[in-house]
Formats: sequence, C-alpha cells, structure tokens
Amino acid sequence: MQKIRIVGLQEQKASIIAELHRLGVIDIRKSSLEIEDDKPAESLPGISELVVRYNSALSILAKYRKREERKKHRAIERQPRLSALLKKTAGFKPVSDVMALDERKTAIEADVARIDSETRIISLFLGSGIDFSRLRSGALGFSAYILGEKAYRKAHRHLSSLRHESEVIENRVKTGRVVFVAYEKENGAAVEEFSHLTGVRELDISSERFDSTPERVIAELAKMRKDDVRELGNVMVRLGEYASRDYDRIASLLEMLSVESERASVSLSFKRTESSFVVEGWVEKKKLHEVYAKLSQLTDGHFAVEEIADGELAPTSISRPKFFKPFDNLIEFFSLPRSDELDPTWIFIVSFPIFYGLMVSDVGYGIASFILAWLIARKSDPDGLMYNVAKVWQICSVSIIVFGFLSNQYFGFALNQYFIPWFQGFSWLSDTPLVLAVTVLFGIAQVIVGLLFGFVNSREHGHGKLAVAKLFSILAIITGTIAVSGALFGLFNGTVTEIAAGIGIASVVATMALSGIEATEVVSLISHPLSYARIMGFGLASVILALLIDRTFAPSLAAGVLPFLLTSVIFILLHFVNMILGIFEGLVQGARLNFVEFFSKFYTGGGVKFKPFFYRRRYTKEA
Repeated sequence: MQKIRIVGLQEQKASIIAELHRLGVIDIRKSSLEIEDDKPAESLPGISELVVRYNSALSILAKYRKREERKKHRAIERQPRLSALLKKTAGFKPVSDVMALDERKTAIEADVARIDSETRIISLFLGSGIDFSRLRSGALGFSAYILGEKAYRKAHRHLSSLRHESEVIENRVKTGRVVFVAYEKENGAAVEEFSHLTGVRELDISSERFDSTPERVIAELAKMRKDDVRELGNVMVRLGEYASRDYDRIASLLEMLSVESERASVSLSFKRTESSFVVEGWVEKKKLHEVYAKLSQLTDGHFAVEEIADGELAPTSISRPKFFKPFDNLIEFFSLPRSDELDPTWIFIVSFPIFYGLMVSDVGYGIASFILAWLIARKSDPDGLMYNVAKVWQICSVSIIVFGFLSNQYFGFALNQYFIPWFQGFSWLSDTPLVLAVTVLFGIAQVIVGLLFGFVNSREHGHGKLAVAKLFSILAIITGTIAVSGALFGLFNGTVTEIAAGIGIASVVATMALSGIEATEVVSLISHPLSYARIMGFGLASVILALLIDRTFAPSLAAGVLPFLLTSVIFILLHFVNMILGIFEGLVQGARLNFVEFFSKFYTGGGVKFKPFFYRRRYTKEA
C-alpha cells in the first residue's frame, strides 16, 4: 500500500475525478498541506435533492415488487453527461406520479383511521336519541364522557350536581357508561370539575361528520370508509404497476445520480490553488502503474504524482472469496486488523466452526440450526450484522452435522448402524478422556499459533526482546505439555519428562526476564490452553441432555394416542430448547476461545478499512 499525492489542473478536475472513480483504486484522504481547502461542485445541492427524491420513490415501490421481479434486472444503460442526466431526472414523470400516489395513499389511510375512530365514538350513542345536527349553539356547550362502572359509581354525586344545572343523558355501553351533557357556557364550572375526575375520559364529538342521529352517521361513515378503501385499493394497484414497469428504470437513474453525487462531493477532501488542485490517498502498489497510465492518457501528461512517506499507518485491505465475507464482517465488528500485523481471519474461519460443531455435535440439531439460520439470513439486511451472523451460523451448522455424524448423534439417538454399519463414530460418554485430550490439544495448538503470530508482529514492529520472549513462551508450552503428559499420564519416560520440565521452567524464567509485557502473560500459558476443555464440557452436556430427553419423553404409540401426542410435543419442545442452548453456547464460547485465548497472544486491532473511491454499479455503466 502506497500513499500518493496527485496534482492536476482545475479545468481537468472533473475528468480526473471521474477517472479515479471509474478505476476504484484510491482511498482518498484529507491532505495536510497548508493551502486552501477545495469546495464541492456547484451541482451538488441539486443532485442531492434528486437523490433523496429518487430514494424515496424506490423505497415506496420496493414494497410492491413481486418476488420474481426482485431477481430480474433490465438492460444496463450508459450514463449520460451530467447536464443531460439532471434534465432527464428532474422531469421524470413516473417518480412524480409515485410520490403523488404515495401522498394520496397516506391521506386515505389517515382518513380511514379517522373514520374508524369516529365510528367507535358515535357508536357509543346508539339508542340515546341524540340528534347531533342540533348541537350547534352560541350559548350552549355540549360535552360527552365515557366512564367505567367503578368510576361511574364514584362520580354519582357530581352527576347529581350536573343534573341541577344541565341536561344530562346517560347511555349504558359494554365498557361502562356514556354521559352526554348540554349546558349553558356561562355556567360550565361544574362540567369542567366533572371532566377532571379520575376515570372520566372526554369524547371528541366535534367532528363535522356528526350531523345527524348516531344511526345515520354510522351508515354515512361506513359508506365513506367503503369509498376510501376502494380508492386505496386502486392507488395500491397503480403503485404495483409502477413497481413492475418502472422500478429498474428509477433504480438506474438513482444509481447515476448517486455516482454524480459522490463525484461532486469528493473534492471536499481536496486542496486547491487558483489554477490547480491536490488530492491524496492510498493505492495498492500493484495498481500504481494503472493510475499513472490512465491519468497520463487523460491529461496528456499535465499532472504530477508524488509518492508520500509520512509515517501514517496504511489502511487495511482485505481480499477474500465472497463465501467467507461474513467472517470478515464479524472480525471487523470486533476490531479490524491493522495493516502492519498478521490477519488472523483465516485461522478464525477454520477454528470457529470446529469449536462450534463440537459443542453442539448432533446431526438433527445441525439440520434444524441450518434451516433457522437460513430463514434469519433471508429476512435480514444483507449489509447488517444479523445477516453476517446468520451466514456464519449456516457454515457452522454444517460443522454440527459433520461432528454429529462422527459422534453418532441424531437428536440423541445413535443411528449410524442403520445405514453405515461399519462406522459407529466416537462416543461422548465412553471416550470422554479422548475428547478432553483432543480439545486441550486444540487449545495448545491455537495458542502456539497465536504466539507465532505475536513473534512475527513484534519483530516487524521492532520489538526484538518481546519477539524472542514469544518464542520462549512457545517453548514453555511445548515442554510443559510434554512434562505434564509424562508425569500424569505416563506418555513419556522419566528422563524425557524431567528434561522437558527443566526446559519449561527455564523458558518461563527467560520469558519473564526478556519482557515485562510477556511476563504478565505467563500464567495464561497454562490457563488459556485449559480453557479449551470447555468444548468437551458443553458438548458432553448437550449430549447428556439429549439422551435424558430421549429416555424420558421418547413418544410411543403403545401408551395410547393421547399420551403419544403429549409426549411428542414435550419431546420436540425439550429438544428445541436443548438445541437453542447449544447454539447459544457454541456461538458465545467459540467466539470467546478465539477472541480471548487466541487473539490476546498477538492481536492489536484498530485498523482502518481500505475504502477506495468507487461505486459498484448494478444497473448502469460508464458512457
């Protein structure tokens, strides 16, 4: 990665910006030169306004697209000049029509909601004999309240007082009592006092639609609602037609506007003089010649490129197959690796599914987990965290199936013998010591890899003593493992065990002497590898729970149909709960083993992602 500074003429700025955008190889950064800041293009406000408008129209139409239409794209068109694009997009009638239809839809929905509210209110007066057309008077006031039965009993004294000075009509409804009061406005104090009682809620009877008896008003409101619903249906049909016919066209115009918006605003990061402009940014070294060649051809050599070495840390560029991108997003969510340290993502891609699969380890759970993850991914935003978690989860579900097959677990049942008689797999119950040994060896291997990464990073950063201390830590782990295996399990003879123990102790002392930082990690040389034993613990717990569920609630028709149905429901629910517990623990503990035990041995993080000035087109291409 190389930081460069490009100096060009002001009259060529637009064409150079377009070429850099087309190439998509430079991550533009604000220059530190002590000269005037550049300004965005004058066209930016107009373009931004159109982008917002087209985005709104596209969001509206997205709701009305049919599923099969979402997978189709119309013919890709070329991007015209900016002036022609602005003229075309400013007067594009389908966008104006869509916005107007959506406004009308919003208005109709609001009117339907008002009609429903007014219908609920007016229905409370059915059978009361009130004619609302007569409630228009300069001297009289009219109010209505609804009270629950409890509040009505408490308000009895106030109602008696109201009756002396006002006309009071009561109507019993399901939720309590409706009280209608007609009073002289100059004597409204009692009414005001009544309205503030606890449990008394005033009803809004001011609607102009309340112009007759409740029965007639309800009939008229029902007719209005029917007309609104009919019009709403017509509006939605028209929006569906626009979605089917014009969605891709609007999307292509929005894409063109978005491209022009980026180009118009990027000069905010430039510097300028009266006749020239300056742009700085990071470019991958292998693509520098492409930048030189394209700009030279575009400007007839009227530009300058300078390679800068200012000590600034380069951004982190990640190039990985699309299938593994969700893992990159998870690492980025934790902390992006710096460009001057080793990228641990490939180790994470391999180890995380293995740890996860071992901790759940059941073919049935794996298949159910895969389906659940697939459904979540399908409903999630492809750019969101949940989508990436779900895609990683799908990959890990395959690992669950593999380890479930290897351990002969199918919702707790052993079934391999029915279709592969010669392969029974390992047993979590009888082979527990073996599983424990394997998981601890996993831990030792990964911690050693982490320390090797730490050695490389420390050496590259010029921390020689820390780098050597990392090597002694590796030696301490290896010899310590040999010593413990020999002393406790007799895997090595006495001489080898004693020599390994001596070298291990000497390595720990050397580690502490070389680096205070690494000295603080000495205890973790023992605790971190042992932490991987949790893989065996959670895996064994999941298997034992599945076996208990099977032995206690396995359905059988021999007990009768009703007990069979009841135990089937309990059986499914308990296995579902066990699966969810396993999935949760697998995700959390698998991530913990990587981020805490592994990453802590070498990882700094805090990198800045390489973001080239580029727009990935779907509907259009350059002119």
